[in-house]
Amino acid sequence: MQRKMTKALLASVLMIGSAGFSHAQDTELEQMRAEMAQMRAEMAQLRAQQQGDWMNDVRRAEIEGMIADVFSDAQNRASLLQEGALAGIDEKGKIFLMSSDGSFKINFNGQIQFRYIWNSLDTDNTSGTRASESISGFQARRVKFGMKGQVGDGWGYKLVFATSRGTGPGGGNTFTEDVYITKDLGDGWSILAGVNKLPFARQEIISSTRQVGVDRGLVTEFFTLNRSDQVTLRYKDDTIHAQLALSDGGNADFTEYTADASTDFALTGRVDVQVIGDDWDEMKDEFAGAENDALFVGGAVHYEVAEGSAGGLPENGLAWTLDALYKTGDLGLTAAVFGNHTENGGATADSDQYGVYVQGDVIVADGVDVFGRWEWIDDDGVAGAGTDPLQAVTLGVNRHFSKNVKLTADVVWVYEGDAQAHDGNFLNGGELGSGLGLSGTAFTAADDHDDQIAFRIQLQLLF
Repeated sequence: MQRKMTKALLASVLMIGSAGFSHAQDTELEQMRAEMAQMRAEMAQLRAQQQGDWMNDVRRAEIEGMIADVFSDAQNRASLLQEGALAGIDEKGKIFLMSSDGSFKINFNGQIQFRYIWNSLDTDNTSGTRASESISGFQARRVKFGMKGQVGDGWGYKLVFATSRGTGPGGGNTFTEDVYITKDLGDGWSILAGVNKLPFARQEIISSTRQVGVDRGLVTEFFTLNRSDQVTLRYKDDTIHAQLALSDGGNADFTEYTADASTDFALTGRVDVQVIGDDWDEMKDEFAGAENDALFVGGAVHYEVAEGSAGGLPENGLAWTLDALYKTGDLGLTAAVFGNHTENGGATADSDQYGVYVQGDVIVADGVDVFGRWEWIDDDGVAGAGTDPLQAVTLGVNRHFSKNVKLTADVVWVYEGDAQAHDGNFLNGGELGSGLGLSGTAFTAADDHDDQIAFRIQLQLLF
C-alpha cells in the first residue's frame, strides 16, 4: 500500500509540475484543475484504505506539507497564466516582460564602463594651464540603463538613461540620452521619431558596448554629429540599408524649438550596402570573428542650413563620410574618410576639414584579440595658426570573459599635432578631451610640448 501511495504521489507531483510550466492556454488551465481534483480524490481514497499504523504522524505531516506546497505553486502558476504575463530571458540574454499574445514586450538592459587612465603631456608652454606632466585616475565613463520594446501592431520604442561623468556634485547625475518611437510600415520601411544619433559616422552608430578600443577614435569624436531631435525614414532589405533624417542639426538633442536659433533645418542621409555576406548583425561591431566573410560599404552626407550669422554662428555646413568594414575569419578591417565644409559668413573665412582612420582587429587566442588604429585630422588651421594636422596611433588588446564582460587595455599616442578642442562648428565641437582620456589643453605654435600618451584600461559589464 505504501508503494502504491508513493507512486501516486510522485505521479501527481509530476503532473502538477508539468502543468505549471505549460503555456497560457485555456485548455491547459482546465487540464490543470482536473488533475488537481483527481489528485485530491486519490489521496482521500488512499487515506480511507490505510489500516492504521503503516504511516506515522511525522511521515504523514511531511507528505501533506509537500502536497500543500505543490498545490500552492500550481495555483500561483495558474494565476500567472490566466493574467497572460510572460517573463524571462530571451535568446539574446535580455530580461523581458511580454504579453501572452506578444503584442506588448519590454526588454531591460544596462551598461557599466569603469576605467583607469594615465596621461602624459609636457606642460612647458605659454598658454596651457595643466599643472603637471602626467596625471592619472579612475573614471566611470558610462553608466546606462535602457528599455526597448513594442506596443501593439508594429509600434516600438526605446528609452535610455545615462549618468554624467562631470566633476564634483554634478558627476553621476542621471539624464535621458535616447528616447524615440518607431513604426514598422511594412515592405522593409520604417520611421523613427525622437532623440537619437544621426545616421552619419559608422563608428559612432556602432554602440559603445561594441567598440574595439576602450573608446571611439579621435577622428570619429571630431566629425561625429552625435544626437539630435529628428524624424528618420528608414529602409532595409537583404542588400541595402538606407536612412534619411530631418533634424535640428548636429549636436542638437533636446533643443527647445523656441530657443533653437542656430539651425533652420538639417538633412542627413546614409546608405549601407552589404557587398559580401547575408548577416546584417555583422555590421553592429568592428571585431574579427565573423562566421562567414562580410563586406559592408557605406557613405553619408549631412547638410545644415543655419538661421543666420547672428552671434557669430556659422552659416551653412556640409559634411560627408565614406567607409568600409570587412571581416574574414580571425581578421576585421575598418577604414573611413571624413570631410566638412563650413560657410562661416561675415569676415570669418570658410573652413574645410578632413579626417581619416584605418583600423584592424585580429583574434590571437580564444577570447583574446589585439587591435591597432591610425588616425589623421586636418582642421584647416582652425585650432590656431601654424598648428600641424593631428596624427595618432592606438594599440590595444581585448579579453572577452563572456559576451557580457570584457576587459580592454590600450595606449593612445598623439605623435603629431594637438588633441585640443579644435573647432568643429556644427560637428561635435572638435571635442578630443576627457571622454577619450586625452588632454584638451590648447597650445599655440610658440609652445614647447612633447607628444601626448594615454594609457587606458577599462572593464565593461552588460546586463
